[in-house]
Amino acid sequence: MIEQTYRATLYAPLFYSSAEGRSIRTQPILSATALMHALGYRYFGLEKRYALLGSEATSPSYDHLRELPVFVTDMRPLTVDARERTFRSSDYRSERHFTTNDPEIADRVNGKKSVPEILEAAGAGWQTIRNYLGLSPGSTFEFTVWSEDPLPNRPSFRMGINQTGEFRAEEADPEQFILNKFLLENAYDIPSKLLSKTLERSESFSRGNDPRLQHFVDVDRGFVRDHVVPEVLG
Repeated sequence: MIEQTYRATLYAPLFYSSAEGRSIRTQPILSATALMHALGYRYFGLEKRYALLGSEATSPSYDHLRELPVFVTDMRPLTVDARERTFRSSDYRSERHFTTNDPEIADRVNGKKSVPEILEAAGAGWQTIRNYLGLSPGSTFEFTVWSEDPLPNRPSFRMGINQTGEFRAEEADPEQFILNKFLLENAYDIPSKLLSKTLERSESFSRGNDPRLQHFVDVDRGFVRDHVVPEVLG
């Protein structure tokens, strides 16, 4: 099994739905599930599923990731600028999209300040606008990949809403492993005993406001190589 660690640089704004509500925020730790899809589409023949039927349409499943001959860590933030901002309409009847760096407008969209009456009465769909807070170009991350076949020395891939976040990466020495608990538990059915051991061998555990945002931080690298990766990739 080949292990490769990369330092990735973001070259285009990344808007990734880590937390949703009136504001759509991008957390600095990027999920391994998103990275698995990005690398799967680019290098491992993963095909996009455009139409889902029945319960598949309402119950997210990541079982298809088990078929990929690759496993990845979460993307550990090295230097992150989280001030990128855009606004999009969530109204299915039309699509509105505008970008501004005016914090006054952001406060109005977030509901911290009142919306001008002329907009409230104009039928302009102001209430359907969501504030997207993303990551700016120049942000850097580290991640590690285990696979049967090696990735290129300088892989590139896209992530995020509408695939706007463009990454280019180069090989580096590993410093930390951050593992995604949701991916291990729900996509790979890792036994609870091994999850407990992984927690014991981690420096800390990051709890998000969503099960998909829970991370084992700074896991002992030898433990991951000897116990977690063989369980995932067989």
